[in-house]
Amino acid sequence: MSALRVLVAFALVACVAACVPSDKVAADVRAAVGDSPVVLLSASWCGYCKRARNDFHAWGVQFREFDVETSEPGRRAYALLGARFVPILLIGDRQIRGYSSAAVRAALADAGELPRNASVDPASLSVSP
Repeated sequence: MSALRVLVAFALVACVAACVPSDKVAADVRAAVGDSPVVLLSASWCGYCKRARNDFHAWGVQFREFDVETSEPGRRAYALLGARFVPILLIGDRQIRGYSSAAVRAALADAGELPRNASVDPASLSVSP
């Protein structure tokens, strides 16, 4: 029983020692992708990435995009984040994994990156034939 406790304690200490503080990861990610307030980590085949890109253009949001498969900064940021899927959005100091237009709009508004003329969600508008 005491051998098990020692093993568990050792594993816990090793895990804590190996953990990287989130501030360090955030700084390393920003070093990889630059200081643009809005960054999209994407892949060419990703439908949600395309939707995020299209929404940003429709809302007039300035952003930088890095393909995690073809760009070195994108690959590096993706690895640093321990990511397993795309899109990943970096908005100010927030990180959003996956895509929800409502969550992204809220994060953009909180960060002061949502232009005033983007107050109406284009998805809520009905288009007549």
